[in-house]
Amino acid sequence: MELRELKYIAAIGQKQNMAQAAQELYISQQALYKSLRKIEDELGTTLFYRKENELLPTDTGQIVLEKSAKIFQYYHQLHDEVAATKNLEQGKVCIGLPSVVATMYMPKPLIQFQKKYPRIALRTVETGGNALAGMVTAGTIDMAIIMRPVYMDTLNELPLIRNQVAAGINPSHPWSKRSFVTIRDFENTPFITFDETFNMRAQLAERFSAEHIYPKIAFEGANCQFLSDLAALSDNILVLPRPIIEYYAREPVVTLPFKPAFVWELTLIYPKNSFLSTASKALIRHIQEYFSLFD
Repeated sequence: MELRELKYIAAIGQKQNMAQAAQELYISQQALYKSLRKIEDELGTTLFYRKENELLPTDTGQIVLEKSAKIFQYYHQLHDEVAATKNLEQGKVCIGLPSVVATMYMPKPLIQFQKKYPRIALRTVETGGNALAGMVTAGTIDMAIIMRPVYMDTLNELPLIRNQVAAGINPSHPWSKRSFVTIRDFENTPFITFDETFNMRAQLAERFSAEHIYPKIAFEGANCQFLSDLAALSDNILVLPRPIIEYYAREPVVTLPFKPAFVWELTLIYPKNSFLSTASKALIRHIQEYFSLFD
């Protein structure tokens, strides 16, 4: 049975009249009747019966009508998705990334996306997570990947990856033999961490505040390589997500988890109640699929 023939059955079921159905389909009544007989012969059953001036579906005919409706739904969905893919032949997407996220995580998925959709122009904006959240809300950029928490209820979040914040310690430091650190350990211990453009600083401040501790930050900044080198040349503790400590270490470093655990998460943000281009939706799907491999 062909899709065209299912359309004939659907038209008869809707109009309940052969002449009106034929007019709807722009074919002759004789051609429609002939097609119906062919379909019924193929199925080995009658699909419609006449009651006064109406053609009504038999039990089998009703099943065929219901299944046909679903087939048409899938067909139109397929058509829309193919059309959307064609629209991806060109377009622009701007994604915001903290520099550390851009360096550590994004070259591979963005190159993969570019190969899949070579005529979509990708642009990145690199700055801290707080600034990026504001830019997404303002519509300056289409989306961003930032560290949680996100404090704006105007944004949708798609969690991507989670790990632990850790203490990076010079092997010669007395703490290097320990198995973990606590927030209270930093009451009188200087440390190095992100500056306030990173959302993790807010999490860190909340933890210190809960313990009524006023820590001493020896250095703060946004350049992870610089922060890592500062820690390696001093006795200062480096407080950053564990993958970042390990990625940027040029010298041996001991990483100790916090107890209780201090979780670090990356999330993709994009505007709520706002139009997303087909290209933007495709990039979001691609990033989700890529980061799902980290689970």
